[in-house]
Amino acid sequence: MQKFPRAITPSAAMPLLAFGAMANPLRHAALTALLSLAAIFGGACTLPTQTPPATTRFDLVLRGGVLVDPTTRTTSPGDLGIRAGRIAALGSFDVAPGTPVLHVDGLSVAPGFIDVHTHVDADLVRSPNCANFLRMGVTTLVTGNCGGSVERLDLHFGRLERGGIGPNYGSLVGHGTVRTAVLGTANRAPTDAELQRMCDLVDTAMQHGAFGMSTGLIYVPGIYSKTAEITALAKVVGKHGGIYASHIRSENDDVLDAIAEALTIGRDAGVPIEISHVKCTGKKNHGRAGEVLAALQKARADGQRVHVDQYAYDASSTGLDVLFPADELEIGREKFAAKLRDDAAFRQRIHAALLAKMEQVGFGDFRYARIAAAKGHTALNGMLLPEAARKHLGRDDRDAQAELAMELFAAAAPARVSMIYHTMAEADVERFLREDWIAIASDAGLRNEGGVDRPHPRGSGNNPRVLGHSVRDRGVLDLPTAVAKMTTVPAKAFGIVDRGELRVGAFADLVVFDPTTVADRATWQEPVLPPVGIRAVFVNGQLAVDRDQVTGVRAGHVLRANTPRQGR
Repeated sequence: MQKFPRAITPSAAMPLLAFGAMANPLRHAALTALLSLAAIFGGACTLPTQTPPATTRFDLVLRGGVLVDPTTRTTSPGDLGIRAGRIAALGSFDVAPGTPVLHVDGLSVAPGFIDVHTHVDADLVRSPNCANFLRMGVTTLVTGNCGGSVERLDLHFGRLERGGIGPNYGSLVGHGTVRTAVLGTANRAPTDAELQRMCDLVDTAMQHGAFGMSTGLIYVPGIYSKTAEITALAKVVGKHGGIYASHIRSENDDVLDAIAEALTIGRDAGVPIEISHVKCTGKKNHGRAGEVLAALQKARADGQRVHVDQYAYDASSTGLDVLFPADELEIGREKFAAKLRDDAAFRQRIHAALLAKMEQVGFGDFRYARIAAAKGHTALNGMLLPEAARKHLGRDDRDAQAELAMELFAAAAPARVSMIYHTMAEADVERFLREDWIAIASDAGLRNEGGVDRPHPRGSGNNPRVLGHSVRDRGVLDLPTAVAKMTTVPAKAFGIVDRGELRVGAFADLVVFDPTTVADRATWQEPVLPPVGIRAVFVNGQLAVDRDQVTGVRAGHVLRANTPRQGR
């Protein structure tokens, strides 16, 4: 039976200076948090009376854990020492008198998880702790995905460093952000002069520390770009040693063509690529994971630097916009909404397009579409569109669902209606999960408890779901492989140095969890419930999560990737 962890606290005869000079407020805060952890975790005891040989001084030692090493894909019992924010010792080693020791009796100790596909961006300024990510064991975030990023990364990074952040944080530069700055939402190719301005913006972002460039090729304005435009910008990224991450043009019927385009851009620009949140959507594409993997594995076998990430759910989440014809959205949400309200012929044309979308996806209607956040219709949040149509319009036929979709769009504009789309097959999700080179990433933003929105539960449960549902309950993959997919695999792809490893000298980003109980609790109706089984999370050696509770310590670093990175 799994023991509760114990914490050693300084005895009455031992000065509190054991944790370092109390003149240092960070050390004082860390000690206070550690003592809190001890009280919650169970019976505290005193340090041994015999003095062990003193070699290295530690700020904290985790004693009696099971070290999960993602590099060797092994587990072994051992201790871990932390000093100055880094891992200072592993295995069996001497501990000097006065060293705080946290007994984690048999719990798993792994590197903090690295999530390279998030959407926190400017929201981080108002919620710098990123509580939902820390509670999942995520200690490093990369944002700026799907073509959208903060426009001035230099100013953004400086603001975050002044205010402090919970996890470590890096960003891509968004192609859509760059294109909008130069072309707005125009559905055309840039002129030579405009393309040069776009290249200059990407170059500036890379100089300021962007990890690379992202595209969102199903969204306005990325959907209007041609391969040559993206390749030109990716070449700029390549000069700085960056990566090209893409939400590709199709994840359904034309998924292989979309992958081929991404591979072409990577080859022609000479950059590594990241296929974001790989999936097979639409009913008739269920079972195509093998085809997708074959295309990607061939490119890898041919020597191309190809990386992939996924989340652990059979439903995606994005805007209501993707149900509407992209060419019509060129005018912007506000004008599009006005035409829906005022132009009967336009509304009829869009109605017909929505019925065609139902057929294309293959479920016959919008039974796969769930409302996550609809400004002006918050009472419908959490409902599938047929259910919402029945409640709001008194009927749930296809025409009613199309009418409701248009009404939701018009009422919320210019804000975006957030949706969840249940269009994937669990068997395909698990097929991708079995690949040890595909990273785990949430595709999520910040989550706040309370409120009326019903966002995708991946933002509160993604990593624990893999550890609990996929590893323990389903046996889809083993624990060390799962941890590697959350640590070394994404770190190598993005060139994140000294993180995602259990290695002396690496940063002490750590997650302590119980493999027998770790699980996601977030559901479609209660999507922000925190997970269970994550006992403690450390960021740069500081206690960030103490038994589900975020301590408020902002120990995260802004990660700037402005030097060439090796080993992708």
